[in-house]
Amino acid sequence: MADASSVTQLPIDGVIAEGATISKVAGGFTFTEGPIWHPREDWLVFSDIAESIQYRWNEADGLKTFRHPSNQANGNCFDREGRIITCEHASSHLVIHDHGGKRVSVLASHHCGKELNSPNDVICDSKGRIWFTDPSFGRTREDLGLLREQDNPVQGVYRLDPDGHLTLVCDDFLQPNGLCLSNDETQLFVNDSWGPTIRRFEVDDDGNLTGGGVWATISGEGEGVPDGMKVDLDNRIFCNGPGGVHVLSPEGAFLGKIATPEKSTNFCFGGRGGRTLFITACTSVYAIETLTNAKPMIPGMA
Repeated sequence: MADASSVTQLPIDGVIAEGATISKVAGGFTFTEGPIWHPREDWLVFSDIAESIQYRWNEADGLKTFRHPSNQANGNCFDREGRIITCEHASSHLVIHDHGGKRVSVLASHHCGKELNSPNDVICDSKGRIWFTDPSFGRTREDLGLLREQDNPVQGVYRLDPDGHLTLVCDDFLQPNGLCLSNDETQLFVNDSWGPTIRRFEVDDDGNLTGGGVWATISGEGEGVPDGMKVDLDNRIFCNGPGGVHVLSPEGAFLGKIATPEKSTNFCFGGRGGRTLFITACTSVYAIETLTNAKPMIPGMA
């Protein structure tokens, strides 16, 4: 593992300035994932999957435990009310937190009578629909879940509607992982860790998908696979990959890479002005100042 101060960042036009550096926010973890930033209360929540803990961090109070045990939680997002939605590997559940994590309710656990595999990453759109990926990692890796047979035969992508109806919207991924919507929510991008690719779907008003062809391939030197994914206000796509966070143009062209000292797993925009990129990378959480930002992580918040 390289020291943060020794990592050289190359500038990326409109994204990373000349001379930008990455710094460690917190360390001593085992496998960090799922960072989300509250845009009004200015705090970060993230998961340590292997240790089954979710943490909350801000500059004033430092690091505190948000939930333990977390059923080896992975990805997180906010719903339209600012409540945290979490993917759990060990339980195969998608859950929602009320009252600061003191009450946890299950949103989804089965599809067509079969247990979900291990919900991995999750987003919520402005209509309150929840989209999540369901690879098998939490059933096949002892450090990331509970070793057990799959009940569900596919590694799919799901949409959970506000009325509670769960729809399998795509069933032909090897291992779907990160996902994000375009700013106008007419396109859904989903990466496949075993691709290693990003696929793009068209989304109609009812949440139905068409298309799904390969939009980009994520490759290069260093450790890492397609994992977390976000879009900035200029419709650039950010995606974890070999060596750090890869930045792609709206057309899918590689623009550059934000280098990380460790294998990066996920990230989010936050901080003052929303221009800090917080990156989870195995044993640590890092931060780097950018020249861009993204929509607030709570859907519908201006």
